[in-house]
Amino acid sequence: MRCSPLTWVLAVALAGAAGCKDPETAARQARAENTRTKLAEGRQRLDAGDVEGAIAAARAAASSSPDDPEPYLLIADAQRAAGNDAAAILSLKQAADLSQDASPAIRRKIADLYRETGNRAQAMRLLLELRDLGHLTDPDILVLARLQAQEGLIDGAFKTLELIQRRRPDDPRAKVLEAEILLLKGEELLAANLMDRLVNESGLPEAWLLRARYFLNSGRADLAEGDLARITGEAAERPEVVQLKARVLNELGRHEEAERALRRLLAKNPRDAGLLAQTAETILYQGKPAQAQRLIDEALAVKPRYPRALYVRARSLEAQGELQRAAENYQYALKSDPSFAPALSRIWRIYEHRGEKAEAMSALERLFFMGEASLEEKVALAELYADSRSNVTRGRRLIEEALRRDPRNARYREIRDRLQKLGATLGGESKGPIIIRGGR
Repeated sequence: MRCSPLTWVLAVALAGAAGCKDPETAARQARAENTRTKLAEGRQRLDAGDVEGAIAAARAAASSSPDDPEPYLLIADAQRAAGNDAAAILSLKQAADLSQDASPAIRRKIADLYRETGNRAQAMRLLLELRDLGHLTDPDILVLARLQAQEGLIDGAFKTLELIQRRRPDDPRAKVLEAEILLLKGEELLAANLMDRLVNESGLPEAWLLRARYFLNSGRADLAEGDLARITGEAAERPEVVQLKARVLNELGRHEEAERALRRLLAKNPRDAGLLAQTAETILYQGKPAQAQRLIDEALAVKPRYPRALYVRARSLEAQGELQRAAENYQYALKSDPSFAPALSRIWRIYEHRGEKAEAMSALERLFFMGEASLEEKVALAELYADSRSNVTRGRRLIEEALRRDPRNARYREIRDRLQKLGATLGGESKGPIIIRGGR
């Protein structure tokens, strides 16, 4: 007996209602379910510290759904946990290629990873593209403006910051960054007045943190400690606050206190390479090189080319008088991250000791443009400018800052006089060599 068309339609409808699926739909749904299962497994494994298991599960998910960016995001997270930043960036790029319109969120993650691994030029390039497309959040805008300022692009930094300040002229976090940019520009008095106003009016932890860092770099660790004490509650437990406090305590010679503060943080983040290396450095100050070396090895096991661990190893070698090996390890740290300030702060001294003034000047300039140069380093840079007959205007500004703090210092006055004479001879600015700040 043959079915009428109506009977056939009814049969198909009833089959659909009963949950019947055509083979293609069933297979597609099975793949999607397998992808979800493998992604959940991968995240569980990553949370448990099983990086290889997480990557294997993510790859299985990618095999089930080759057009889904999520497995590649999980692979990137796992690679980062393993310290393999290059592989993490590659996985994020694969995720971006698969996402609709190259998802701005994924591209921001790539920029963050570039920045964290010291590849600042690539981070800025991506963030500028996203800025011009209107895809940056306010926190991203602050990150980009800070990067630009630290690279000496002061006008560009202010232009980026205006994206927030046009909408909210008194936004406190934007004003904190404005003070930071003014410091990098050399407008110390304006920056200091703005910082004072911000700590009194906003009470933002970021404002106290900036002023504390400013005091520390200015050789006033006691004032830095006072500002950090004003950060209370949950904000006081932030890693950046605890780590700056440890730096201050080390500067004050209170190494055991610094170690205790770092150990508390390390208990919560036992695989944090930065904390391991900073704790190793603090232990090294206490004259315990073997114990420090164990922590350095742990940090390098987590991140094989981690700049702070390489730096601490170099400090240990330098303390033993092995300047050549120390310089090599400082260079390894800077190859991994050209903007790593502590290594720059040590290696310029080795360059100067060897008579390599151009290299010393380059390292000091990078420190200055990142806002990490101490008063001593600003004076050293001004003196090198006088020696090389270059960047006279900047040199005079640096030495005037030093003289405001110590007007009777004979060395400062001698450097100022030399720069003033050069300014008159050269018409106010450099005719000497231009030092190119290194990059990756």
